[in-house]
Amino acid sequence: MENIKLSIPFSLPLLGESFIDVGNPVLFSNINFFTKVDVTISKLSAAHVPLSSSSLKRLVENHLNSIGNTFAFQVTPPGNDYLTLTSALYITDSESLEDSAPALLSRLSGRPLMTMVRSLSALSGGFVVCRKGEGLVSLNGNPDASVLLRTKARRKSLSGTIGRFHETFPDLSQPLWHTMGHIVIEGGKAIKENNAKKLGYLMILESSIGCAIGLIKPKDLARLSQIKTAYGAKIFSFGDLMGDLILSPRETSPWGEYQKFYFTTTGVTEVHES
Repeated sequence: MENIKLSIPFSLPLLGESFIDVGNPVLFSNINFFTKVDVTISKLSAAHVPLSSSSLKRLVENHLNSIGNTFAFQVTPPGNDYLTLTSALYITDSESLEDSAPALLSRLSGRPLMTMVRSLSALSGGFVVCRKGEGLVSLNGNPDASVLLRTKARRKSLSGTIGRFHETFPDLSQPLWHTMGHIVIEGGKAIKENNAKKLGYLMILESSIGCAIGLIKPKDLARLSQIKTAYGAKIFSFGDLMGDLILSPRETSPWGEYQKFYFTTTGVTEVHES
């Protein structure tokens, strides 16, 4: 039995998360909010990873068994699939994740897929673009901006809204998905250019299209569009969380319920006690 302490960054989407299940890319980032976790591992005849999602648990355990890493994990704090999955992959498969990512991503959908993308993003550090079935690409860049967040519990999935739009307007949906995918690609270019203003504009553009098809309430779009100090903003939604993400100049002070963070290129690290 072995004990390892890890520091895991908070990973969140900047663009594309609502359309990942239709085959679109998604742009993820890490911010300087780190959670310390304690991981206890022991060698068994078959891997055991305590994940609440049955599809994610089955996929990850089969993957670890296939590469000979038959460990049992106990992660504290418990009950968080993102922290548990990130810890397990860091300890067992971090050096070959880019090779493993396409297979891992292709077999998931919905919230389990988003959890996997978040974990891959945290393990990579910085910014990544992921696409179901294709894997992930790390991006070099770090726009000089602050991230203002306000989060709350997510009550419902957005996949039904996207499905209804496709059923009602089948000839419009595919060109629209294509456009949303290109917004993510342009967002990746903005990261490489360290262009916070361009990235913020793309966030508002994505939100505006999302509002038009029913993903975002008009009043929320109007509220975010009126923030004069922002480069851009969006309503994000993934896993059990949703909320506001505001991209602002670095010196912007938070207000109300917003908390201020910065982008970080630091991924998962091992904590060594002195």
